[in-house]
Amino acid sequence: MKMFSDRTFRVLRRIVYFFLRILHPVVCVKGRENIPDGAVILAGNHSAISDPLWIIGTAHFKEVPRTMAKKELMDTPILGKLLRKLGVFPVDRGAADVAAIKTAMKAIKDGHKLLIFPEGTRVRKGKQSEPHNGVMLLATRTQTRILPIYVSTKKSLFSKINVVFGAPYLPQTADRHATEQELNDLSEDLLKKIYRLGEGL
Repeated sequence: MKMFSDRTFRVLRRIVYFFLRILHPVVCVKGRENIPDGAVILAGNHSAISDPLWIIGTAHFKEVPRTMAKKELMDTPILGKLLRKLGVFPVDRGAADVAAIKTAMKAIKDGHKLLIFPEGTRVRKGKQSEPHNGVMLLATRTQTRILPIYVSTKKSLFSKINVVFGAPYLPQTADRHATEQELNDLSEDLLKKIYRLGEGL
């Protein structure tokens, strides 16, 4: 399915962000200058369904980014069609989804920004989760930098929202085909980097 044009995307992005600001008038954005041009893997914490909207809205992307989302979200005919036009593609979280990995790799190869939540599901404030290795698998195989992002976990009505973009980095492994243990260790380190961005906010 053909995605929205970049111009249409920018209009929709501004509209959605306008309504987000009504619900949360105070928004603090840090590190936007860390977002590089071209392909990068955007990896954020995930506590609410609005997280991708906050990341995309505050990043001021001019082009449609690609976003990996659970396949259940795409099953609704109308919503699924809209999401696909916005660059979202499905992943089966319960299996080794080769098709999703190939789609993600192609997006990176084509120079797109790729948004993934390494926790794989929403994690409430104070809870812990084990990160999935998909981000690190893509980064090491394609030699693409990762940009860690923190979004406030508290999103009660009118609460302040903090979005922090960290410094992009390239994970180091012995070679491009990292071992399972390397991927596990790097994924744990990524999650720590993400949550450290939110310390003291």
